[in-house]
Amino acid sequence: MYRFGLASRLAHWNHALTFLLLLFTGLGLVVRGISGLAGAETLRLFGQLHRLAAIPFTVLTIPILLIGARRATARWLREVFRFDRDDLRFFPAFVREFFGLKAESPPQGKFNAGEKVNSILQIVGWPTMAVTGWMLVYKTSFPPALMQWVILIHSGMAMLLGCAVLGHIYLATLMPGFREGLSGMLSGWVPAKWAKDHYRKWYREITGE
Repeated sequence: MYRFGLASRLAHWNHALTFLLLLFTGLGLVVRGISGLAGAETLRLFGQLHRLAAIPFTVLTIPILLIGARRATARWLREVFRFDRDDLRFFPAFVREFFGLKAESPPQGKFNAGEKVNSILQIVGWPTMAVTGWMLVYKTSFPPALMQWVILIHSGMAMLLGCAVLGHIYLATLMPGFREGLSGMLSGWVPAKWAKDHYRKWYREITGE
């Protein structure tokens, strides 16, 4: 079943890959243990890569979503902020499945409840990281007292998003029952049986069954 169009996938990978590069270069710049081992030349390279990755992170994803995947983006925004009883029932079932216990997941739409939470986190986190990040680039233009808060917000949101992204990577690549969904972000297609088992409402909508 066709799950994600080309523009949606391009936006996803631009956001994901640039964020990972920003995360790891940022850690190298601020964590004393890493910066002490890296050396001045490596830190200078980290700083350059961090600023370069910030450009596609802040200016590419939104235009791709709005121009290339306008309808898909509109649907995504409508759905991720709607939670029904099946969405709330998803979380206990997910926890059981995560620890290897048997669990029947309640019917889900095109995005399950966990993906909705992750989407909301990205929607809030992206502008937070973009605004505070560029403020740090031009920090001499702002009052020092304000920049202390900017650093705190930027670092805190980076760690929160980092944990979410690493969890997302684990589910997409290693977690049985979830990793089949990775094909949706590579080719756009997912196995029909997997879609029926994990996204029953969306499966019925597409197939009419």
